[in-house]
Amino acid sequence: MNNAADIGTAGEHTAAAPVLLRRNAGFRMLWIGQVLSDTGTNAALIAYPLLILALTHSAILAGITGTVRLVVQIVLGLPGGALSDRFDRRLVMIACDSVRAAALALLAVLVLVHLVNWPVVMVVSVVDGGANVLFDSSASAALPVVVHDSQLEQAYAATEARTYAASLVGPALGGFLFGLGSSVPFVGDALSYLVSVGTVSRIRGRFRPQRSGERKSLGHEIAEGLRLVWQSPLLRAVVLLAPLINFAFSGVIFTITVALRQHGIAPGVIGLAQAGIAVGGLLGAIVAPRLQGRLPLSQLVIVMTVAATALFIVAALVLPSPLVALPVAITLVLAPTANAALFAAMLRIAPEDMRGRVTSTVIMAATGLAALSPLTAGLLLQNVSDRWAVGAFAASIGVAAIMCIALPWLREAEATDVAATTAAATDAAEAEAGPA
Repeated sequence: MNNAADIGTAGEHTAAAPVLLRRNAGFRMLWIGQVLSDTGTNAALIAYPLLILALTHSAILAGITGTVRLVVQIVLGLPGGALSDRFDRRLVMIACDSVRAAALALLAVLVLVHLVNWPVVMVVSVVDGGANVLFDSSASAALPVVVHDSQLEQAYAATEARTYAASLVGPALGGFLFGLGSSVPFVGDALSYLVSVGTVSRIRGRFRPQRSGERKSLGHEIAEGLRLVWQSPLLRAVVLLAPLINFAFSGVIFTITVALRQHGIAPGVIGLAQAGIAVGGLLGAIVAPRLQGRLPLSQLVIVMTVAATALFIVAALVLPSPLVALPVAITLVLAPTANAALFAAMLRIAPEDMRGRVTSTVIMAATGLAALSPLTAGLLLQNVSDRWAVGAFAASIGVAAIMCIALPWLREAEATDVAATTAAATDAAEAEAGPA
């Protein structure tokens, strides 16, 4: 039986036999650590713009800070994935949350003694975001060590549930704590990262990837990950379509946060609105195991993007009511099922010692355009209106929907990868059986 003591045995570095996830001690500790880290991150994501608005009364500066954070995360994405393929992934996670705890504690102190300004907030946000990139790369690459290959979809659905649960609790908690005092949410964030250090430290096993051949330069190893992603038809299609989708979702959520505050909505209510949006994703993660395999990824993406285009337009009309969270939440119901299918395929495509690079490459490509969404939202809010801002992001995801329907990329990529997987399985079975 696979437990915390024998996770990551020598050799293949993968879980040897399927065990119920709720009985897998290593998965529980990894999952709890990610929940706490994600909760702290989501609380901070609402606290940072609220603090900058309190200091400067400028939506543009709040947008610049969010954009700089995302740009740094993109820049660190590829090196972070390569580093997670070099070092012990468990130790990388511990180091990342330790750094985040120290940075958030320092920010809380500066707020308390009235020495904080918006550049300081931006620096701490960047450190927090950069450490988050390294943490997530290592955690994702470590998952096949903790769970059996046949459980990857189920495990990632649980990971999606964790992400949306943190998105549900984090913004509401961040808004509530900010209402108590502008330093309070950052104290809470620091504590969440410290507890995460403790849970991740309890995972036992070997999480340093084994590499065949001589170690190459970091740049060469990054290029290897890029080539592998581009050689996969499925991953290549995803990195061409996902940027528009993530740009739209990130922009709408950021617009809602700032727009509600500009209309005088209390921070706690804004946090509840953000939490309401996360409910859609959480419900989707709960039903994802039942939906897996019923629709191909291409159909899931088409339905999701078409529905999101219409519902974002509805959201634009609902503003400035906090009920704007409802149509946005509905758009997230299918996202966990699609993400779990993609993530499992991605981990199966990547060799064990390249999982960090493949994961970071796909994430960087998928979220790269989203780095511009806070700045875009800030400019539209400052110079046009909140409704036009949401409408612009609806147009973005509408373009993605048209591409999904009109272009055969994703459908053809699915067929190619399914055929390749079937052929590989057949070859493996024939090799095992031997000559007739």
